[in-house]
Amino acid sequence: MDKIDADRPYYLAFNCFNKIGAAALRRLEKYFPDLASAFRADSHDLLRAGLNDKLSTEFIAWRKSFCLEQAEEDLCREGISFTTWHEDSYPRYLKEISSPPPVLYFKGRLTGDNAKRLAVVGSRRHSAYGEKIIQTLIPELAEQGIEIVSGLAIGIDSLAHRSTLDTGGKTIAFLGSGLMEDMIYPYQNRRLAKDIIQSGGALVSEFSPRTPPYKQNFPRRNRLIAGLAQATLVVEAGRRSGSLITARYALEENREVLAVPGNIFSALSIGTNWLIKSGAKTITGLDDILEIFGVDTVAATRNKDATGAPELTDRSPAEKIIYAILQEAHDRSERISADEIGRKSQLDMATINSTLSILEIEGLAENDGYGYDLK
Repeated sequence: MDKIDADRPYYLAFNCFNKIGAAALRRLEKYFPDLASAFRADSHDLLRAGLNDKLSTEFIAWRKSFCLEQAEEDLCREGISFTTWHEDSYPRYLKEISSPPPVLYFKGRLTGDNAKRLAVVGSRRHSAYGEKIIQTLIPELAEQGIEIVSGLAIGIDSLAHRSTLDTGGKTIAFLGSGLMEDMIYPYQNRRLAKDIIQSGGALVSEFSPRTPPYKQNFPRRNRLIAGLAQATLVVEAGRRSGSLITARYALEENREVLAVPGNIFSALSIGTNWLIKSGAKTITGLDDILEIFGVDTVAATRNKDATGAPELTDRSPAEKIIYAILQEAHDRSERISADEIGRKSQLDMATINSTLSILEIEGLAENDGYGYDLK
């Protein structure tokens, strides 16, 4: 048995004692010949290895009641696998981040490092506009083989996971809790969690399996959402949204940050519009995302009839009205401003702006800076 295999059980053991983090574990790895020796060491050697007196005392007291065999049985019973930062099965993209976790637990299947992955995050209290963006973009991305990474949270995260599954795509969810079934949070999404696993995706966590969903865990797990993906897409985000934390981690790890522009009157657009002003790539259609992944394809326009006109039967009243106004201007070979659309439609500007953004994202309309026209 080589050292990596021999150390595996003790990575599990140290991870179950959650006060020894990555930095302390590196010191133990450097000082001791193997982790078995580190786990059994007395306080004198633990101090020499770099742990402080308080931590050494707490660890020695804890390990008296810890049963490694029981921890391994728990993993087996719950269908939880794990990998460590020295193993080939550990995702390369996470090895590259500034603070990779020593242990990753997962349920399901982690695909190889050649997978194209997009992190999708957004507000828990999303709008109809945010939901429409997910329903428009995610199925097309999944059909191109792009895996969707998110956090299983209520709102945009859940919509992104579910939309991927409905298209037959693969999705990965990072949790802010352990992977024991009764620890998966939020509890409303436990059915979704099972569907992700059954579809060939994975639930992933750096936290030991019995870790509750502590509030402080969620900002920490956001670095893994950003780290595993080549790019992070923010759909809707308020001023203090956790999605902005994910975007910051993506920037720190030299990943692409993408943002969908939103209604300037909506609190849910403050974060995304700020990201765009700060240099994030503006996403107004599928091709904006596909080009990042080197996918050479023209965005498929859906719900079109034989003449190329979109099928409007399932559209909202506002979309039908605004599309008809755009069609009239297009037939005259003219562009039309949002203000003029407002005068013609008598709709409020918030509705007009959000509807025009949806039509742009779907590839049905465009704005060249002088006005709107049909594509």
